[in-house]
Amino acid sequence: MEAYLYADMFKLEQNHWWFAAKHRIVLSMLQRALPARSGKLKVADLGCGCGRMLQLLSQQYEAVGVDVSPLAVEFAKKRNVKVVEGRLPNDVPLTPGTFDAVLMLDVLEHLDDDVDSAAAAAKLLKPGGIFLLTVPAYQWLFGPHDVAHHHRQRYTRGQLELVLREAALEVKYSSYCNTILFPLALAQRAAQRSKKHQPAQISTSIPPRPINAMFRAVFASERHLLGRVALPFGLSVVAMATPLRR
Repeated sequence: MEAYLYADMFKLEQNHWWFAAKHRIVLSMLQRALPARSGKLKVADLGCGCGRMLQLLSQQYEAVGVDVSPLAVEFAKKRNVKVVEGRLPNDVPLTPGTFDAVLMLDVLEHLDDDVDSAAAAAKLLKPGGIFLLTVPAYQWLFGPHDVAHHHRQRYTRGQLELVLREAALEVKYSSYCNTILFPLALAQRAAQRSKKHQPAQISTSIPPRPINAMFRAVFASERHLLGRVALPFGLSVVAMATPLRR
């Protein structure tokens, strides 16, 4: 990801509708998937970015984050969370087999070795642990935003499931998400592409408060479905998997 985007992300992920809604969805899916027990469950957030998701996780779980970027780690530490520098798939400084859940939220698309990275995440899990990840959907939507964020690719639901199976994971659930706003996003991207002679703009601002609140509520409402039913299309793909028993 371009260096200047980390400062923007640190500001945006607190209140921007996309981040806020995604965080609610992830927390909701985790709460339903993880069995209740005494003591805090252990969760690792791989590719934790500037740490807002990690900060929310730390309110309920014993959470630790890992990121390859020293800038991201520096910003995350400002949120008073536990975070270390590391790199997927071969330099993740966490103890294998000790986590109840591992997250990779919009991380896999940055990596050349997606299968090995998913396998590395799986090795951190306890037996029966949950691997929860999200990726951007549909390669035909690849555009300036993906370039600025150093994305290697976007995925279909089937492609993501194949990566997980090749990483010796059993897919328990997968779905598209950000479905309700999908038509609006398509219209916006079509309008941007029609401006052939204008440079692409990467949005790094929060919409006006009423619009931001509306988009946040609409996207976050999908948490009532995700993890239970599969949505047919969307801007992202979400999946939940567990290591295969050997």
